Amino acid sequence: MDKRGVSRRGTLKYMGLLAASAAGRQFLANWLPTLAVHANGRNGLVSMQRMSHSIADVERSAPYLPQFFKPDEFKTVELLTELIIPTDEQPGAQEAQVGNYIDFVVFSSREFAPSLQREWIDGLGLLERESQKQFGKAFRTASEAERVALLTEMSSPGRDPKARHEGYGFFRLVKEMTVEGFYTSKP
Repeated sequence: MDKRGVSRRGTLKYMGLLAASAAGRQFLANWLPTLAVHANGRNGLVSMQRMSHSIADVERSAPYLPQFFKPDEFKTVELLTELIIPTDEQPGAQEAQVGNYIDFVVFSSREFAPSLQREWIDGLGLLERESQKQFGKAFRTASEAERVALLTEMSSPGRDPKARHEGYGFFRLVKEMTVEGFYTSKP
């Protein structure tokens, strides 16, 4: 897996390519914060301001149906995003529906970055093998403490340059796409 994960440039590339398809434009229109465009009649300047929303204000017309991940895989993706950005006094990845974002980007990547799909499938497979080996159960059925322990182990090379873990690249990918999805979602 790519050690760099998803870069800022990659994010812009994903957004641009998603905007090129009708389904991508519809998804992004629902996903990205609403911008109000104001034209100043005196000098013709156009300004854009982020409209104020709360997560409670965002209404979804229908529940999201995963397009790439199988139901059990999608549940695992949602659990991973919740572990990266948990809900506390502020909304977390669950409220921002970051799992939906990841599924849509990975689904759409088949045209412009098919290796991203392989990274997710391989990474989820590794996660499941590690969970079975360590806890004797699927990641999604493990306790929160077991999930945290496994992710902490996978992320250890980020804290200790001498540490190695086969799942570190996948951990970085999950983390970066979670952060990207969270901070680009409607507030």
